[in-house]
Amino acid sequence: MTDTTDWINSLIASDELWRFYKSPEWLRLKTQILMSGHYECRICKQKGIIRRYERGPDGKMRKISTVHHVKEVRKHPELALERYYFDQSGQRHDNLIPVCKACHNEIHNRSFSGSVRKGKKFVTPERW
Repeated sequence: MTDTTDWINSLIASDELWRFYKSPEWLRLKTQILMSGHYECRICKQKGIIRRYERGPDGKMRKISTVHHVKEVRKHPELALERYYFDQSGQRHDNLIPVCKACHNEIHNRSFSGSVRKGKKFVTPERW
């Protein structure tokens, strides 16, 4: 195991995985993935919709800012900072894809009836 994998495993064990999502390494890689994907949600694009913007908590439109791990960090911490993964036949697949928050919530079967309000606990590892 690498130092990064050990660190992520310790964050998972202490229920502090959110710290990974605030790390300089993740933030740098996340920005690279969003930029290389032209800030377009991959899931929407597969449906024939080009979505680069979404409404923020303040009601203003912003570029999408979510990157999804195809191989979830909790199950595959060794792939947390990997752009790609290889299947059993050796074929390469994208591990990190830009998505809008709505698609990300759908992928993870999450439903929200509003934003996280002061005093309420964060409901995702990304802390939203």
